[in-house]
Amino acid sequence: MFSNYLAAPFVLLSLLFLYMAWEVDSDYSYWIAPFVLASAIIYVFSPQINWWWYNRRPPKLGPALQALLARFCTFYNRLSATEKKRFEGRIALFKMGTDWEAMAFEEEQVPEDVKMALAAQAVMLTFKKPTFLFEKFEKVIVYPKPFPTPEHPFDHASELYEPDGCLLFSAEQVMLAFTQPSQWYNVALHEYARAYMLTYPLEPYPALDNEEVWGKLEQVSSMPRGHIESVVGVADIEALPVAIHHYFTFPDGFRQHFPEETEVFGAIFGH
Repeated sequence: MFSNYLAAPFVLLSLLFLYMAWEVDSDYSYWIAPFVLASAIIYVFSPQINWWWYNRRPPKLGPALQALLARFCTFYNRLSATEKKRFEGRIALFKMGTDWEAMAFEEEQVPEDVKMALAAQAVMLTFKKPTFLFEKFEKVIVYPKPFPTPEHPFDHASELYEPDGCLLFSAEQVMLAFTQPSQWYNVALHEYARAYMLTYPLEPYPALDNEEVWGKLEQVSSMPRGHIESVVGVADIEALPVAIHHYFTFPDGFRQHFPEETEVFGAIFGH
């Protein structure tokens, strides 16, 4: 991290003056305090310092994750070369700015490909916005497979828990949808669409509450409502995040069946 490099000279000077005070003259001890203080300040503000630095010089994703994006992410492949670089940088920053927690993983860490698959959905939604993080939902808990929670005490693949600003996912369903988008409903895009709606509540979202909507959504994706709810693992889900999912995942079909909504989403998401 950049803050470690920044702090290194102050730490070394502290040690140098400590040595001088011990071996040469005790008066050198007065010089220790300012360098220790500087080191402490850098340590305390290291998250802000690192974010400032990497926001201007985004870290690279690495060849393996870039290959996954190029192979499976249609949105990424439609971007220009400049936009692809920006998209990759934002994914790397999103991974850095998210508080990840692995549950029941042997390595006790969220796998990097799962982080990337989740971050890609979030960044896709906010790609045209200057602020691309979901600051109210920085906590992400990932399980290997579907899981129960107090809110939904049965196995399900994703959840947004607004009181704690937390998103929960099953890695299995996240990766199935990322690698097979036409066959599996993407719970990552679904929950981040909900997070987007809560973060930007004043956007002119289309009303999708009539009886015909679910039939048209199935025509767009060939995914019946029962499939979507079985993948998420929760019944009676809203149509709006599903429509946002289809807008990004099946753009041609969505434009055909929802021309007016396509224009609205285009204005909301900047496409």
